[in-house]
Amino acid sequence: EIGVDGQGGDDFVVKSSSMTLKLHRRGELLVQTVLTFNSTGGYLSKALGRHRRDKAASEPLPLNDILEVKPGCVGFDHAELPSSSSKSKGKSSKVKSENMHSSLFLTIRATPTPLASSRSYFLRLKSRSTRNDLLTGLRGILADLQVHEGVSVSAIHTPEAIQHQARRMPGSAPKSGPNPFHNRRGDIMVPLAEVHDLINRERESYDRLLLTMLQGSSDLKEKEDELLLLRGKLHTAVVESAEKDKTQANDSRLIMQLSKKLETLLMENEDLRDNNDRLNNRLVTVECEKMNLLAQVPK
Repeated sequence: EIGVDGQGGDDFVVKSSSMTLKLHRRGELLVQTVLTFNSTGGYLSKALGRHRRDKAASEPLPLNDILEVKPGCVGFDHAELPSSSSKSKGKSSKVKSENMHSSLFLTIRATPTPLASSRSYFLRLKSRSTRNDLLTGLRGILADLQVHEGVSVSAIHTPEAIQHQARRMPGSAPKSGPNPFHNRRGDIMVPLAEVHDLINRERESYDRLLLTMLQGSSDLKEKEDELLLLRGKLHTAVVESAEKDKTQANDSRLIMQLSKKLETLLMENEDLRDNNDRLNNRLVTVECEKMNLLAQVPK
């Protein structure tokens, strides 16, 4: 599923839509390649035979508009993303929705447009391995775009190489031919242009690997910062729990003391009531004896 944040806020252009992602080549260059989003339709459409695979759910995204590809939901809480369950069951179902698993999400940040100050694509894949494969593939393609069609800073530029250099898609056969160092004797001279071409190819592979590793290092730093933040929250929760346990123990001790004191007061009150009843009975007896004595006295 994909969510497109088009206004830099909570206004999503596409919400909770199942679709397929494809790289569509419009030419020989990587800058002419776009990432398309096509709707797949639901179970009812499949059962009725209504296929909507060719229907575009969103505008195609050119590769040169992609700024970065990150795992998870960057800049947004994944639990607050709209989902199909939240549409039908309301806000109470968000806690138990499928968006609780952050390891299934992938974030693509794109360049801003005149209509949107920021663009973010939140994709939820079916499994973590699929998310990792898509993450690695997109980062590899972006590295190829930077190495083969971006600004090269490590290649050896010669007049012959500049004259005959042409942009090509990654994986295509180079025009320089096979490796000049294979099947050569030590006393045979190697053209300098072929040496430069071979060094440039090796440096391109090195630059591609370096770009991929740099993106992975930023992921590692973010996960370490997130881990430190979670450890800080855990420590704070443990301290608060210990304080609550201590307060609860003090309250329990005070309640026991008050209960004992109350029990003592109740027992004393019961004794006072018994004494009061005895005194009242004694007073009634004395009054009766007095009245009898007065009745026996002759007039």
